[in-house]
Amino acid sequence: MSYFGDEFPPPLSLIAIFAIIIVYMVICYLVLDLIDQQQGDPNDDIDVARDSGLSLEELQEINCFYLKGQVNYSICAICLDGLVDSELCRSFPACNHMFHAQCIDPWLVKKPTCPICRTPFRPQFSFLK
Repeated sequence: MSYFGDEFPPPLSLIAIFAIIIVYMVICYLVLDLIDQQQGDPNDDIDVARDSGLSLEELQEINCFYLKGQVNYSICAICLDGLVDSELCRSFPACNHMFHAQCIDPWLVKKPTCPICRTPFRPQFSFLK
């Protein structure tokens, strides 16, 4: 069956054309959303880091020490390297997990929790009634 210029195309062809247009629009929306998420607003990251991380004073409160003569089989959860003799380490106060100081400091500036157990650095106070 053939049709001429004054006849309408079969309904199946119209449905296929509309489906292609809708799929194209959905893909464009998803790509634009992905680009927007990747770019983000740079001011949002600054505010989040300023509000959520530890200050220099709080960072200095965390116990910092050199491992000396200790047989330690611990692994730094951030760099996944072993803690060896004569390395500067920090111990998280609430849970006593140990990390390399150069690994844990940038983490704590962004997130005030232990990377292993997520224990918060700042104590959470709850008031009972």
